[in-house]
Amino acid sequence: YRGKSWAVRTKSILLAWNYPGITIMIIRKTYPELRANHIYPMRMMLGTHGGAKYNDSRKEYRFPNGSMILFRHCDSDSDLDSYQGTEADIIFLDEATHHEERAFKVFCACLRGVNQFPKRMYLTCNPGGRGHGWVKRLFIDRAFQDNENPDEYEFIQSLVTDNAALMRAQPEYIAQLQALP
Repeated sequence: YRGKSWAVRTKSILLAWNYPGITIMIIRKTYPELRANHIYPMRMMLGTHGGAKYNDSRKEYRFPNGSMILFRHCDSDSDLDSYQGTEADIIFLDEATHHEERAFKVFCACLRGVNQFPKRMYLTCNPGGRGHGWVKRLFIDRAFQDNENPDEYEFIQSLVTDNAALMRAQPEYIAQLQALP
């Protein structure tokens, strides 16, 4: 499968290997989603390759060059409060429309640190969900507020038909999507 989650995993691994000492955080709404969409597949991808080690109690991969990939979830305000003080160089907010704009802003505040690596956030999403409005405002309507820099937001559209592996394996998936309300 070569969709959004695959891209998040692959880019995370490549960044971790190629930029020593960086911290990458992958966020989903729930821990079971993280486990199914990222942790298990990433463990299959990496195995024991090159010494990257997964720590299940800490929910993180550590690479021999000092880079880390952290797996985090955020399903409630109390989860969101736990991010105060967190630092990351790169954040992947996978399925961003599952989160309110407040959560997005809290995660943006986590993009900080003293190294010279340029801080950045990547969002993946599908239309709909409780965060649909703010994602649409920023990336589709481009209706920015005074404190938002339009140069910091770029939308890259992908259609279900762009996922050639899925279309070969499950061509009826388009009909399933069309049947949704």
